[in-house]
Amino acid sequence: MTEPNKPDRRWLTLFAMTGSLSMIMLDSTVLGVALPSIRQDLKFDDSSLAWAVNGYLLAMASWVAIGGKLGDWMGRINAFRLGMIGFMIASIGCALAPTAWVFITARVIQGICAGTMQPASAAIVIDIYPANQRGRAMATYAGISLLFMAGGPLIGGALVQFASWNWCFWLNVPIALISIGLTLTLRMKSTRATTAKTDWASILILLVGTPLLVSGFQELGLHGPTTKPAWLLIVVGGVLLFVFAHRQFRLTQPTIDLRLFRDRGFFGDAFLLLCVSFINVGQGIYGSLYMQNFLGFTPMQAGLGTLPLLVPVLGIIHFAGRMYDNHGPRRPIILGLSFVLTGTVIETIGVFALSYPILAIGMTVLGMGCGFAMSPANADSLSRAPIAQRGEASGLVQMMRQFGSTIGIALMVLVMHGLASPTATENAPSTLTARDIGFGFGLHAIVALTAFIVAYFCIQPKAEPQMQS
Repeated sequence: MTEPNKPDRRWLTLFAMTGSLSMIMLDSTVLGVALPSIRQDLKFDDSSLAWAVNGYLLAMASWVAIGGKLGDWMGRINAFRLGMIGFMIASIGCALAPTAWVFITARVIQGICAGTMQPASAAIVIDIYPANQRGRAMATYAGISLLFMAGGPLIGGALVQFASWNWCFWLNVPIALISIGLTLTLRMKSTRATTAKTDWASILILLVGTPLLVSGFQELGLHGPTTKPAWLLIVVGGVLLFVFAHRQFRLTQPTIDLRLFRDRGFFGDAFLLLCVSFINVGQGIYGSLYMQNFLGFTPMQAGLGTLPLLVPVLGIIHFAGRMYDNHGPRRPIILGLSFVLTGTVIETIGVFALSYPILAIGMTVLGMGCGFAMSPANADSLSRAPIAQRGEASGLVQMMRQFGSTIGIALMVLVMHGLASPTATENAPSTLTARDIGFGFGLHAIVALTAFIVAYFCIQPKAEPQMQS
């Protein structure tokens, strides 16, 4: 591990870790404006097109909890480097993909590698900073990465309009090389947690149950609530995850220690990150499509149209980090979720009204809320876990975020199609009207309200760890 008493080394380490998360976030939303070009070049049909987006998110959601545990077993720096190298190679595969299914396969590998390196990188950031500086460190780590997530449509729009969609993935190569190079230059050492017996049955149940559940929601969103195979996937996946959870509470050395959720603050942090991810991914993908289809924006204009969401984050992330360091997580999180709720309501009004100015006001308020809430929640969740379990805790938190992203897209599509105008069809998202998309954005407001209520009762005023090793 890097020497924590050397601030210059800490900042270089933070820079390397931020690069990894930025790639992950960027690849979650960059496809929003690139999908039409990718669909045309690789001959995607409606079903496979959905997997171009969801295959990545599904793989990460399925693997990220195991990835966090893997970092504790093999050393966090080793897990980070392994995941980063794999992510870079898979990105090259996406850029060079000759067919739709090769592209989807590369996206799935990207998701697995992202689920390996992301929990390790977050735990490394928490490890190298003292408690009174973690808020600002995580503000930089999560805040800048959030900019890449929200800026995906802008970056993708510019690359598609002035180069080609392939560059959305070539962009990951220099970022990966810089991050890996920094970890080698800094001679960062991997520390391993105490080796515990591996419960392979638990790992198998988790890796089968998670994709079944999430893919069931995806199929429900694509084909409607009367789709029997989707409900079968949801039931089987849900039962397997219940069995997994029951097994973890019975084992003395669980594969994933779900007892971490018994801490009320940890649960509140993880749940609000799930909800904010639910909102942001839907915003990033369907917001840019809405601007192009109903406001007549070009891909580049649709990307620029997301700037009202980005600019407030730049001004708030460090202020939110200082607020966390001085006052604990409750104040910035509750304030942030108030803005998130207000922003989603305004956005919904703007979508129904076909008014970009109203939509932009909503995005601005939403961006302020994300800036206040997300980095304090990340910092608080990991600070509450024992040092030896921080990789595992990070994996759990990120699994919740990825569930939010994957299920968020599926439920948004389900709501839009379930309330669709007669002109819309089950397998033709392009025929959705502005009214239908407005209902999808209305779902975001409901999710934001739920997050506010849960956070109000769960988030603690103090930032000190609540769980002991």
